[in-house]
Amino acid sequence: MDFKAKLLLTSALFFAVFGFLLIFQSQNSGKFRLIACDVGQGDGILLVSPGGKQVLIDGGPGTKVVDCLGQKMPFWDRTVEMVVSTHPEKDHLEGLLEVLARYKVKMVVTTGVVNDTELFKAWKEAIRKEGAKIYFVKAGDRLVLDSIRGRTSSMDVLWPTAEKLALWKLAGLTETNESSVVMKVNFGQFCAYLTGDIPKEILESLINKSCQVLKISHHGSKTGTSEQILDSVHPIVTIIQVGRNSFGHPHKEVIDLLESKVVTIYRNDSNGIIEISSDGKSFKVKSERKTID
Repeated sequence: MDFKAKLLLTSALFFAVFGFLLIFQSQNSGKFRLIACDVGQGDGILLVSPGGKQVLIDGGPGTKVVDCLGQKMPFWDRTVEMVVSTHPEKDHLEGLLEVLARYKVKMVVTTGVVNDTELFKAWKEAIRKEGAKIYFVKAGDRLVLDSIRGRTSSMDVLWPTAEKLALWKLAGLTETNESSVVMKVNFGQFCAYLTGDIPKEILESLINKSCQVLKISHHGSKTGTSEQILDSVHPIVTIIQVGRNSFGHPHKEVIDLLESKVVTIYRNDSNGIIEISSDGKSFKVKSERKTID
């Protein structure tokens, strides 16, 4: 290859990389992004701050979550600033092992609730090998993603309380769904409730402010949603993280209730990856098969 050809090839590579940089920069462009990954029958939500920091909340079953990260993160970015494990069940936890294997994770956020399974033991070992900072979260904590030009993106932890965590540590916990981390995500005038698999009886006592977005608890199970919750949140958009399953999720009662409240329903099994972007005032939702403003 002569000098001229090498120069042309180098120039082409430079402009290609520069083009990718522009694409991802414009994709963020001061926006906050909430991405409900299509992980099958489980939860996996990627948050991207206006400054480009990534927070992954749960990883679903299997390894599909890393495909989502590959699509929604720049190819050169191999660092996830924060991974949150809402509770130690396979349909929320398993994919996080693959994330730890493929990405550098700076911080792992967990309640400290344990589960006597081989998967949980593997998870603890993976964290140890990763060497990530571990933060044990509780209600009342605020996790700040970043603050740019006076606009802060953050997550307010609503559950579990320190008292409940102490009680579970002493007496044990038979149903880990009850320990799910519940958070309110904030950016300017935009907010979203992320609810894990929390039972509706607990969630009803936590929510007293409206938000544009509500992640429906427990994959659309009737144990996670009530009219009281919907009347408290007044969501415009609801997200159901669900895949093919034998549990009947989402239950017909839940879908009927959501439709009666005239909210827009997005679900991973029919919409694929669902992405919400906000400038702190308005927001847009897009998916593989549906887009609204």
